[in-house]
Amino acid sequence: MPNTKLRDTDFLYMTSMLRAREIKMLSPEKINRMLDTDSYEDAVKLAEECGYRDMSGMNAFEVDSALSEHRTALFRELAAKDYARPVVDLFRMKYDYHNVKVLVKSMGANVDATHILSESGRIDTSKLTEAFISGERDDLPAAVREAIHDGVSVLSRTKDPQLSDISIDQVYFNELSSLSQELGSAFIAGYIRLLTDIANLKTFVRSQRTQRSADFMRASILPGGNAGVVSILNVPAAGEGLSDVFQAPELGSAVDLAPAALTGGAQTQFERACDNASMLYLIQKRYIAFGPVPVLTYLTKLEWEITTLRMILTGKLAGIAPEIIKERLRDGYV
Repeated sequence: MPNTKLRDTDFLYMTSMLRAREIKMLSPEKINRMLDTDSYEDAVKLAEECGYRDMSGMNAFEVDSALSEHRTALFRELAAKDYARPVVDLFRMKYDYHNVKVLVKSMGANVDATHILSESGRIDTSKLTEAFISGERDDLPAAVREAIHDGVSVLSRTKDPQLSDISIDQVYFNELSSLSQELGSAFIAGYIRLLTDIANLKTFVRSQRTQRSADFMRASILPGGNAGVVSILNVPAAGEGLSDVFQAPELGSAVDLAPAALTGGAQTQFERACDNASMLYLIQKRYIAFGPVPVLTYLTKLEWEITTLRMILTGKLAGIAPEIIKERLRDGYV
């Protein structure tokens, strides 16, 4: 296995470049200006100030495609530097596993879903699709081969697409955790553990709220977080003691909202608090001079920015009131 340990000094130029780009990124002030605009067309002009292409006259599908293309282009630009590729891969691999889920479920339903594949992953979608169809998968990463095998096997056995997705997520988070450990950065490893905690807390609340079985919960909870799997599984259905299990300080607000979310209330607030937790973690290192952590922060902000722009622009197209759009937005300014 190649040495993937990161050296801060390798990132001197890239950190400076990304710091300069961050000045143009979406900010709370720009968000408020976009929400206050009278039309979609006016909001699009503000998105252009953040470096996005002209999206005038686009429908919701075209907006989503344009934003995804922006993300893909930035991922590829940064991943072209060998020293930065492992950090970018922490973000790109999510889209590989999204694509595996799409292919597995489209096979099960006998439909063509290639139009919803994402180009933002590490693996070219045509290569992944061909390998999936032909069964010749030796050129794919071992973890992706495992995800395909597990997803297909579970779907064939259970006929349950959600259980198939869960089996793929298990492989995804295992690879995510393994790569974060290989990078030799305690901060990045801690970030991935927090992401695992966030996923597990969401899973616990959703599963209990929808009264899924104990077997479903056991299959769904991911290892590798700060909160142990056994401890999570031992939490009562009503959520007593969640704060003793999910102790990451960044998750404090989400844990406080969990009891209400378990009974169907405060769901939006709970999901928002979960998503905000990762930003709270990154705030600890916002002033670090250079190294891989500023790249991690930039890419996290990029994902948040694209999600926020998608919600605002498609909301404008749909005629949704600004105050309703704002309620759904996640915090993201680090």
